[in-house]
Amino acid sequence: MSSIAVPCPHCKKKLKLRDKSLLGKKAKCPNCKQAFVLKLPAMTPAAGEHSAPVEPPQTPPASDPQIQQAPPAASATPPQEEKIQIELAQPATPVVGTSAKWVPDEPATPPPVVSEPAPSGFPQIDTSAPPVVNTSPAPNIDTGAADSAFPNIAVEATENAGVARMRELRRKNAKRRNVTIASIVVVLLLIGVGAYFAWDQVEETIASKPVKPVPVAAASPTVASTQPYTPPAKVAPSPTKGEPIQLLYVPAGTRILIHLRPAELWAPGSQGEEFRACLGPVGIWAEQIIKEICLTGPAQIQELTFCLILGSPGAPPEYAAVIRTTEPFKRSELIAQLDGQRLDDYSFPVYSGEKYSSMIVDDHTYVIGPPGDLRAAEMAEAREYQSSTSPGIESVLKQTDRDRHLTIVFDPDEVRRQQDVLLPEKAHPFINEFLDWIGEDVETVAWSMHLGSDDFYSEWTFRNSTMIRPGKLAINLKEQLDALPEEMLESVQKMNPGTVGSRKVIGRFPAMLKAFSMANQEQSGERYAQLVSNLPERAAPNLALASLLAWDESTRTDFSVKAKPRPTGPQLPDKVVDRLKMKLEVDFKRMPLEEVLAYIADETKTKIILDGAGLKLVGYTQNMRQTMNLGTVSALETLQAIFNTKDQEQMCLIIDETAKTATVTSKPFAQQNNLKMYEFPPAK
Repeated sequence: MSSIAVPCPHCKKKLKLRDKSLLGKKAKCPNCKQAFVLKLPAMTPAAGEHSAPVEPPQTPPASDPQIQQAPPAASATPPQEEKIQIELAQPATPVVGTSAKWVPDEPATPPPVVSEPAPSGFPQIDTSAPPVVNTSPAPNIDTGAADSAFPNIAVEATENAGVARMRELRRKNAKRRNVTIASIVVVLLLIGVGAYFAWDQVEETIASKPVKPVPVAAASPTVASTQPYTPPAKVAPSPTKGEPIQLLYVPAGTRILIHLRPAELWAPGSQGEEFRACLGPVGIWAEQIIKEICLTGPAQIQELTFCLILGSPGAPPEYAAVIRTTEPFKRSELIAQLDGQRLDDYSFPVYSGEKYSSMIVDDHTYVIGPPGDLRAAEMAEAREYQSSTSPGIESVLKQTDRDRHLTIVFDPDEVRRQQDVLLPEKAHPFINEFLDWIGEDVETVAWSMHLGSDDFYSEWTFRNSTMIRPGKLAINLKEQLDALPEEMLESVQKMNPGTVGSRKVIGRFPAMLKAFSMANQEQSGERYAQLVSNLPERAAPNLALASLLAWDESTRTDFSVKAKPRPTGPQLPDKVVDRLKMKLEVDFKRMPLEEVLAYIADETKTKIILDGAGLKLVGYTQNMRQTMNLGTVSALETLQAIFNTKDQEQMCLIIDETAKTATVTSKPFAQQNNLKMYEFPPAK
């Protein structure tokens, strides 16, 4: 049904009605706010026609909210002043960007008038308040008046104007996309040409790298074989919710950053104390360095941010340390220890000395930095704004958490370039192996860990290069991590540790790495990929000790020779059940079931299979924590103790002497598949 244009008798503006049923009713003009009766305009006499008679206004029903009614009797309901909602035939400013709206033939009951309509993305015309007069000159829009002082400009209808505007926006967006695509093509061409001419140098650099040593691995040739582990869908949540690490108070040029919480790591009886003890001489060296640089012990430092500023190859690196103490310090005592003279250019304490520069930020924070007035000035200027660094470190720092116990951030290329001044010579093969494992698709690396009372949280963050997507990089790194235990096993077989204890720990290293790789889950974001894991708290000291011993043994091992056969010793029993009668040390503290079985398999040289599908029938998982201290007992007694634990009574053991395997599954699964369950002897 077409709309009708009705002029306002007061301001002469044309008003638009949806249909003729509103004629004869009283309404208010949205332009001048004057009330009048809606009627069609009279025809001109020259036409020789008379306007059609207009029916007298009918008394509307009381339910209509838009029409005013005569006052009712005293006993009736109080009157409601209601109006017909109309709009100008042509708005004061063209509505741009709106699409056509469908109007039904029979108008529905209009919604109640709201004094303050909710904001939306489309222009709205407010008819409840006087219009705001725009005094700026604007082109006149033809409203049908013949006496306009400006030339009439033919314009499209509102709907057509919106469509035209949308087409114009689409043309501009298409043009913008074409420019972007062209720019990307040009950049790729430049990279290709540069790579073509520089490839000879790249090949020469690759050829000059040290020979890639075989990674360190476990000594035992028999490792528990378990069913493939399916990690949970969600990545382990972070145990901390701290702010990102910031490069405040330090000079520009940081390429390696180490952030730690010494007071928590050095607390007596803490998880950090055991972790440091497993690091051996490395933990002792770290404590000495902290005391030397920070002028106080680790127990008095709440947070320590240590920055290495690398120069040209071969030049010693500069360092800066931001120290935040657990308790307020006395400035007079600290100033007495600081080197150099105070600079007069700043209202706060800044000192420049021959050994180092320093700055006092507040009663809990002070900074030790490189010597010289220039470096001291850079430290002072970094009080309000973070110092400049590489784009990779700047980006990765946003993903860090200053509440975690240890965080390390570095650029792999800078570490490889400066390894002669950063690390002892015997550590070069290991660091080159690690950097080769990371690969050329990674620009920056951050690793953080947190030692909880029950859990060990680890998080790797890799900033991807522009040549690979973050999701693809995360998948590639996870696959490399999954292959690492087998590589370690091949290397450890070539080692010959001098003590029984070292041989045992190094021999279990591949199994530890297997558990670590299975616990890691990949995720990605904008320009970064992550590997996140959450293991029992025992994993941290075990991995630290095994890594240290394996690295130390690798410095004395010639990986180019073939592995020597190990002494066989006493011949192993032929039957699986007899092997499971061998004695072993049992002291588990919240160790996952999968790791427990891997340990038993390694000690008894038995292939033990953990049936994850069978355990699911009774609601069990491969990560159920096991805590027990049985001393020296047989493997069968250990399994019997596990099965007798509360809420684990539905597990059973299936021994297949033909296949030489032992399978841990559930009783319902064994019954459904007619499998013979092993009957344990009565407990003594």
